[in-house]
Order: sequence, then C-alpha cells, then structure tokens
Amino acid sequence: MRNTLSLIALAIALPLLATDAQAQERREIPAYREIGIEAGSDQRQALLDFLRSYRDAWSEEDTDAFIALHTDDSEWINAYARMFTDASSLAEFLETRLFPAFGPGVSRTEAENMAMISMRALGEDAAVLHLYTDGNRGPSAVASRELRRTHFHLVLVRQSGHWKVAHTAIMDARD
Repeated sequence: MRNTLSLIALAIALPLLATDAQAQERREIPAYREIGIEAGSDQRQALLDFLRSYRDAWSEEDTDAFIALHTDDSEWINAYARMFTDASSLAEFLETRLFPAFGPGVSRTEAENMAMISMRALGEDAAVLHLYTDGNRGPSAVASRELRRTHFHLVLVRQSGHWKVAHTAIMDARD
C-alpha cells in the first residue's frame, strides 16, 4: 500500500515538474529579484549606477567607456564562443569587428531593451547581474520572435571603490 501511494504521489508530481521545465523552455522571464542586497543601500545604488553606465557605453558604442567598466584581466565569452581573457583584446574586438559590423542603431536598441532578471550580492565586493535584451544583431533562433533574445551574466568585483566586470557570459535563447 505504501509503495502504491508513493507511486501515485510521484505520478501527480512529475507532470507538475514538467510544466516548470516547459515554461523555462518557452523563455518566460521570471520576476525580477534581488538577493543579498538591502533595499535603499549604497551597494544597491552603486550597482544600479554601474548598470546605467554599462547601458550608456553600449548604446553609444563607446569602447573606451565600456572597457573602463571591466577589470584588466576580464574574461568575456559571447554566444558564438568568442573568448577574450583581457580588456585590451576585448576592446580591439569591439572596435574593429563587432561595432563596425552593424549599424549604431543595433547597439542602441539592445541597450534600450536591456532588462534585469536578477541582481545578487556576494558579500560587499562581488555581485552578479543577470540581464537580457532583445535586439537585431542577427536573426532570432526562435521562429515566432522578430528580435533575438540574448542573456548577459556579469560577474562584478569592487576595485578601488568602483564596480568592474571580471567575467561576462553571453548566450542566446535557442530552440
């Protein structure tokens, strides 16, 4: 009898678990959340100020301002597995390959559409920002979407009182 009840409970639970997995596969964005960050804190405001600077530099394709937001040994991997292990090689890629390959409106659209999924403090000197944007830097892999959805995971460290990106992982939402 106990095994039968366990099997019934499992049979009920499995479809519920599948529903959550299917929702994730449909690229539903969860509600925004902050973890380990006090409302109204200086840390929260500094992270939001950092994000504003990040968006502005990307929108304007201002390579110098964008790279100034990164550590010298920043690691960066994009959705096509291009990897950079320092800020100077990333700057060269942005300036000579990525930005010139698209009209300036592309970066501006991406910056305007950037939205936070989560902001997580890892103590006082490290944080993770999870963002996404919808932009037209290449076609969407999802047939029903006109714009391509891209996620950014930014690992930040505080250096000399300023937040800097130590690691960036960029990925597309794909079928």
